[in-house]
Amino acid sequence: MKKKTIGWILLGLVVFGAVSFASYHIYQEKMIQSEKANKEMLNKRLTELYEDQQSGYFKPDISSATFDDLATEVKNQRGDSRTLEDIAQAKQNFEIQIRLNDLFERDVLNGLDLSAHPVLKAPKENQIQTVKEQLKESSAKEKEWGQDIAMLLSIAETQSKDFSSAENDVENLVNKGSDLTLSDYLTGVKTLAVLPDGKFKQQLLDKLAPVKNQLANENANFATQIQQSDASMENAKKNYQERQAKVLAERNKELTVLKKELMKKQETYDSYKDALESLEDSKKEESSRKEAEDSRSHDSDSHTSSESSDSNSSEEAEDD
Repeated sequence: MKKKTIGWILLGLVVFGAVSFASYHIYQEKMIQSEKANKEMLNKRLTELYEDQQSGYFKPDISSATFDDLATEVKNQRGDSRTLEDIAQAKQNFEIQIRLNDLFERDVLNGLDLSAHPVLKAPKENQIQTVKEQLKESSAKEKEWGQDIAMLLSIAETQSKDFSSAENDVENLVNKGSDLTLSDYLTGVKTLAVLPDGKFKQQLLDKLAPVKNQLANENANFATQIQQSDASMENAKKNYQERQAKVLAERNKELTVLKKELMKKQETYDSYKDALESLEDSKKEESSRKEAEDSRSHDSDSHTSSESSDSNSSEEAEDD
């Protein structure tokens, strides 16, 4: 075999090795970029479960299953373990919100909407304490979301104590039977007066109705005083609800401002995203154009090289 032929073979092996190494390096880079893009996409999916991740408020009307679905997707795509931890923590916080809402007749916190008139379903001191303990361990307890949860739990505690006191007083009044006096009745219903209107209060009023009717039937003067007591109860209830609603109304104003700020941020983000995508498209077009030019230039060089090689081969043949 001629030395020149051996040289060409060695050169071919070197070129093949270089091309193979470059191809592997490019493949590795693409894999790294793909994993990075995938991680960013999954983290973005988690962020989208929040109205505002920084303050901790979740999107309205989502469920725990939403977090489970995202975790499954991360596992299937071999996502980062840190992302799974973030999803698990977010789910724990969301379930605190679910348990809080379950204490009341209607949801008191949904997205950035805070109820101005929370009404507890029934005395639930044990459940309230459980949620309080869970909030202490929450990663978002210091965020605005956590502070609102704490405020609503405080309202729940107050209502629960008032509910229990009123329930005990109504039980005592009912159990007195014929020994019940007007004084007993007027003293006992004071705790019932401040309760917010709801199913539990109505149950107590229904239970107390026979006692009230008994006294009213016994003495016309009693009936007048009972009516006055009912009016006093109504005023006490209004004052209680107004004090509570005032605090919640102020907080709702703050949340409304936050909503507007988030809407502006989203508009800015969408505008920036559109501009960025347009820029990326331009870069891709420019890159494709350059690749096409390089390809044409490479083909031209290859053609020239081939002609040169053929010419050299002819000369060598003549020399032989």
